[in-house]
Amino acid sequence: MKRVGLFMVVNRQGGRVFGTIFTLLLALSVIAVVVVGVNSTVARETDSAPGEKAQIWTCSMHPQIRLPAPGKCPICGMDLIPVVDEKEGKPESLREITLSPVAQKLAEVQVSPVERKKVQVTLRMFGVLDYDERRVAHITAWVPGRIEKLYVNFTGMTVSEGQPMVVLYSPELMAAEAELIEARRLLSRVESGSTRAIRDTARATVRSAREKLRLYGLTEKQIDEVLARGIPSDRITIVAPIGGTVVEKHVNEGVYVQTGTRIYTIADLSQLWLFLDAYESDVQWMRLGETVTFETVSYPGEVFSGRISFIQPVLEKKSRTVRIRVDVPNADGRLLPGMFAHAEVRVTVGDKRPPLVIPASAPLITGKRAVVYVQIPDKPYSYEGREIVLGPRVGDYYIVRYGLREGEKVVTRGNFKIDSAVQILAKPSMMTPEGGGGGMMHHHGGGSAPKSEASKGSGTVMEVPQSFTMKLHELAARFDRILQKVPEDSTRITQRQWLEIKEEISNLEELLSKIDGSELKGHARMMWDELSMRLHNDLVVAIYARRAQERAEALEELKAGMARLLTRFGVHHPGHRDHGGLTEPGVPQEFSVQLRPLVESYLSLQKALAEDDEKRAIHALEAMKEALDRPSMELLKGDVHVKWMKIREQLSQNVSSMLASGNISGIRERFDECSRLFGELVRTFKPVSVPLYEMFCPMAANGKGAIWFQSEREIHNPYFGSSMSSCGEVRAKIDPVDR
Repeated sequence: MKRVGLFMVVNRQGGRVFGTIFTLLLALSVIAVVVVGVNSTVARETDSAPGEKAQIWTCSMHPQIRLPAPGKCPICGMDLIPVVDEKEGKPESLREITLSPVAQKLAEVQVSPVERKKVQVTLRMFGVLDYDERRVAHITAWVPGRIEKLYVNFTGMTVSEGQPMVVLYSPELMAAEAELIEARRLLSRVESGSTRAIRDTARATVRSAREKLRLYGLTEKQIDEVLARGIPSDRITIVAPIGGTVVEKHVNEGVYVQTGTRIYTIADLSQLWLFLDAYESDVQWMRLGETVTFETVSYPGEVFSGRISFIQPVLEKKSRTVRIRVDVPNADGRLLPGMFAHAEVRVTVGDKRPPLVIPASAPLITGKRAVVYVQIPDKPYSYEGREIVLGPRVGDYYIVRYGLREGEKVVTRGNFKIDSAVQILAKPSMMTPEGGGGGMMHHHGGGSAPKSEASKGSGTVMEVPQSFTMKLHELAARFDRILQKVPEDSTRITQRQWLEIKEEISNLEELLSKIDGSELKGHARMMWDELSMRLHNDLVVAIYARRAQERAEALEELKAGMARLLTRFGVHHPGHRDHGGLTEPGVPQEFSVQLRPLVESYLSLQKALAEDDEKRAIHALEAMKEALDRPSMELLKGDVHVKWMKIREQLSQNVSSMLASGNISGIRERFDECSRLFGELVRTFKPVSVPLYEMFCPMAANGKGAIWFQSEREIHNPYFGSSMSSCGEVRAKIDPVDR
């Protein structure tokens, strides 16, 4: 009952899902209390190390709370925890954290080395045994007639090659035999005393008659018997073309058949095919000749084996699988076609050069990002968060494409607890790469979140030596060469274009690696390490992109990463004015101006939702619907015209849907899609006349997270309104474009 009461107080506007999320928040806050060790001890009951004096008390759930004495958090009622002075000196990284000895013990931190080693992936598949098509033969009638006798009267009988199978009565066969006998007699008469031309003609006639009988199904031995007998027969004995098992019997004795009528089907079961369905993600590990082991229901516990002989070159669209064919020896005949099989393929990765790998428990993965915590040598209980680029998972390991060196030690147990502590300290973490708190532990109440090294001077340009600035100008110029090769629609890059772009990306990656940040000091050095690391990751992801959509997304991330770095270090570059990249070509200024009423109505909607004003929200939606019809589409041409039509249609449907809901809860449920489309509009058509801030709340959209835009830097959350008005973080600033 107490839980229900608390849920009703906190969740005035958020919906039922928020109750579950809030429970998770409480659990997560307990983790934070255990692990925070840079600026906080564990709890009041825990003995502090000698010399440590708690001067300020804070809440692990709401780190903006700073009180001079112990007590309860005024927001959530949790016990406050003491804040102590840092003992280990200034950190060398924005993501560095040092745990206290007690916190280290409670967090149960374990580390494993980054190493190069062969790793094995086990792929499990389901399949069915079938005939080997190369070992299946059909006995058919090669000449019209009547089935006189069947030597095999039932299926399942084993036969050998050349064994008599059918006696067929056929008058046509008798006439063909008579032609051969007569041709042979004629050849005998003209062998002596005739001209060469006559002899050649007679020999050709004999060859033609023999070929006719062969086409009627007689073997060479049977044709010789006809000549030796000298009397034509109206019956032919058809023999088995291969040894095997009769698996089908199609006719009975006395039946008249035509040319091509199937009589028997024989299959050699000494070798079978096993057909397996491999998932799309597993195809990369499949190799011809790879050994496959499998078990059947008929022989539980007994393992059979075969080798992959064929990989289907086409993907099955409905099941998203690829058919794999395995050659299976079956000398004892125990395996039967139609049996189901559970198969495994064990593939060893790194036969030529072992890959760099880490245990699968080391990375914290969210979306496309992966964060690991690396133990800092010679600094006890200190760890550095690092974003890395992962390759595929191979069994219990992940292949590392970039970001770690062999011999470094990564946290494999307790990493989530460390990341929770990092979030409390408002440093860059798994859920909040920009720092400043957030994720599941972002600030909820009034006031502001604590400042971190990552957020200090977020709008301030770093002061760096002129020599270093020149290197960044060279980096920007090299990036320009990439942008010049990218077409307007980056999803339609040809293979030839991509090879050129990829080469430029590799050159940029090499240039970035050569820039030495050691000449920078203090916060500037930490900021360079952070942003260059993220940019390097973007470059590596782009290099490994394969599909068209992956490449387009990688290029957008690369634009954003380059803009982030250049802006922070004061390098003004036309292509990097904001998080959105280049201004979309072909958008007249007049059209951008015509979109401004739409921007104003969206901002009115955002404010109304943040203030729980349902009536004003509906009024803003009506204004948005009207503003969508104002811009003159005749001003646009080509791709931008198509983009506007697409955005306008989707946004119009979204606005109509929110109006149809008729209440503020329904509007909030659809506001995330509205904001996504609005962001696409703003970045494409640049209609803003004042700076806009892109915000993010990870608890919106049923915990999936959602963005919104507003004109003020102070957070006003439209998804939860006054119940959690400060829930969220600033993701990007979008400045007006001077044109």
